Amino acid sequence: MLYTPNNLLYKYIRYRFRRIQIQCNMVYDIVPEDEDEICRNLLKQRAKVLIPVGIVYALIFALTFAWLLGTSEKLNPLMQWEVRVIDYVIPFLNTIDFKWYAYSLDLLWAALILAPVGIINVSPYIIFSYIIDTILIRREVKALIKKYSIDQIKCG
Repeated sequence: MLYTPNNLLYKYIRYRFRRIQIQCNMVYDIVPEDEDEICRNLLKQRAKVLIPVGIVYALIFALTFAWLLGTSEKLNPLMQWEVRVIDYVIPFLNTIDFKWYAYSLDLLWAALILAPVGIINVSPYIIFSYIIDTILIRREVKALIKKYSIDQIKCG
């Protein structure tokens, strides 16, 4: 499911691959089947790098957040804001009555309130994943340029 052409990550990698091809002056076309295979391989390489990094990032972030919350008497303004938002949302989450046929709008309200906190806390990981994508795609494009280089074509 992750490596199908209808997946959003697959489309993103294919888009970035084509953009970097243009930036690196790769003027020849690649067969669509080869491009699909390249994008699938890039997604696999991306997953091999980013899944362990994401797990480590989440653990370090959670431990640091809990440690700062428990040991610091005076928190910085960002931490104070995050704690206030979490304290504001906890009563909503405690009063939500989950039914098998419907969810309360309080759950949506809590998700909307917590969205900025999540975006701020996940943004370093998103930036890191963008950098990893760029490195992997540039490496693949350089390998393709080397593979299809005119100098290596034997004429005569």
